[in-house]
Amino acid sequence: MALLLKKIKRYLRAKFRSDLSAGLTVAMVVIPQSMAYAAIVGINPIYGLFTAIIPTIIAAIFGNFPFLIIGPTNPSALVTASVLLPYASRQDYFEFVVALAVFSGIVNIFFGLFKLGFLARYISNSVLVGFLTAVGVLVISYQLGNLLGLQLSRECGLWGTITQMLTNISKVNPYTLLVSFLSMGIMLLVRSINKKLPAALITIIIASLFVFLTGWSGDQNVRIVSDMGLPENITLGFNLPNIPLSEFSSLALSGAAVALFSFMESVSIAKPMSQMSGMPFNPSKQMIGQGLASFVGGFFQCMPSSGSPSRTVINVVNGAKTRFAAIFSGLSVLIFLLIFSGLIGYIPTPALAAVVVVSAAGLINIHLIKLTWQSRLQSGIVMGITFLSSLLLPLQYAIYLGILSTILIYLGESSRVILSYLVVDEDGHFQELPIEKIKSQDSKIVIVNIEGDLYFAAVEDLKNQIDSILETDLNILILRFRRTHLLGSTGIMALDQLIQSARKKGVRVMFCGVQDDIHNPLKDAGLTEILGESSIFLAEDQLFSSTQRALKKAREIVENQQS
Repeated sequence: MALLLKKIKRYLRAKFRSDLSAGLTVAMVVIPQSMAYAAIVGINPIYGLFTAIIPTIIAAIFGNFPFLIIGPTNPSALVTASVLLPYASRQDYFEFVVALAVFSGIVNIFFGLFKLGFLARYISNSVLVGFLTAVGVLVISYQLGNLLGLQLSRECGLWGTITQMLTNISKVNPYTLLVSFLSMGIMLLVRSINKKLPAALITIIIASLFVFLTGWSGDQNVRIVSDMGLPENITLGFNLPNIPLSEFSSLALSGAAVALFSFMESVSIAKPMSQMSGMPFNPSKQMIGQGLASFVGGFFQCMPSSGSPSRTVINVVNGAKTRFAAIFSGLSVLIFLLIFSGLIGYIPTPALAAVVVVSAAGLINIHLIKLTWQSRLQSGIVMGITFLSSLLLPLQYAIYLGILSTILIYLGESSRVILSYLVVDEDGHFQELPIEKIKSQDSKIVIVNIEGDLYFAAVEDLKNQIDSILETDLNILILRFRRTHLLGSTGIMALDQLIQSARKKGVRVMFCGVQDDIHNPLKDAGLTEILGESSIFLAEDQLFSSTQRALKKAREIVENQQS
């Protein structure tokens, strides 16, 4: 007990103020954001505040990375709205929102328990950039109705929304449009003055006062939150999602997509923040904490949650020392909810839409798009596929399609085995030449360097190139495996066929630069016996030492054949 009190005193003296300051700053940012993101999903903004309380606190306690702020985010709100579009017109739509939070939480917990966090490495930057750019475009398009004072349906997708807007452009409410521009102007102005100020909160307060004082919510039909026709007198408490059993399977698939994306979003910010802060980040453990946050939150009327890049950065920049900063953030939102919940109904929906649009614009990072496009053609293709599919298809499929395109392109690239021709110059140094040079050299001893992994997709390419080499007038073929680290069963079969084919042509085969991850499969498959241990030269620390030994042995064999 004495030790515990000592730790508490040490914390209060050294870290409490920093954590409290960071937590309050994050709370001021998340309060307007969470309400705006709830509006994206199509539920009462107060549920967004719930999501900024329960999941944030639980993830802070059970999550792996202490500075990551879990809660409602712009992209996760859009993904939620997208996967639940078939239920948008139902009276029990809210039940599907909270059920989706439960399902996505279960999936994340499952992934974490089975240590599938390593899957994060297969989510390429190209997929993230393409997806987040598309999300930014979609979020802005979905707020056009609130910005202009029009009733636009989301069920017809991006192009349908734009078509509806153009068709009804004459019905735009000029007062709503003025509030929208005023709100965006205030938010951008506050950001330009001081980025540390809670621009969204200041915008919401000023816009709400402006609409209230002018009376535009009644006289000029500027919609406010209370006009949304959503439940009133909502309290934070336990709620068991009530959905038909027949919908469980479809929600499970949607939950997997939401869980995967929320994890992608969390990893995208946790990795660089881990490097910046020096705090370790374990993706699998983070999935468990994040899954618990979403799972429990679903039973307390919370929508699906995710790791927030913007609020995590704010948390770190404002001096957070421990995970208590996130806990203080959640508690601050709870206090706000208890004191000011009655005023939420006076918030103008165009002001919320303006907050969403300005925030969503930050997802469209021109610098990252340019870097990704110019880096490699393949990266640009993956980004383009992910971007277009996100605009044209339901988002849960777009995520999978983006990852699948990355894998397919990787398989295509890794299936190409690069062969080069090694020759020794007058000074005894090795030179690496294009493989085509072999035919013009007319050498009895040929050293071929193999670069690439020998698995099922790469074997055919290797066989075709080696068969072409065997057509030349050589006596000994030395294959160097120094740059090869994977040898699958199909690759072993291909090497066996290569050895047999070479023997029929009177060519002896040797292996050099063989490391353990190549030698062990060769030995287990019996290829070392077929080839002979004397024809296999293991890699050493000094480069080309095994190649020199193989070349020396080959020259001795050729000299004996000629004598």
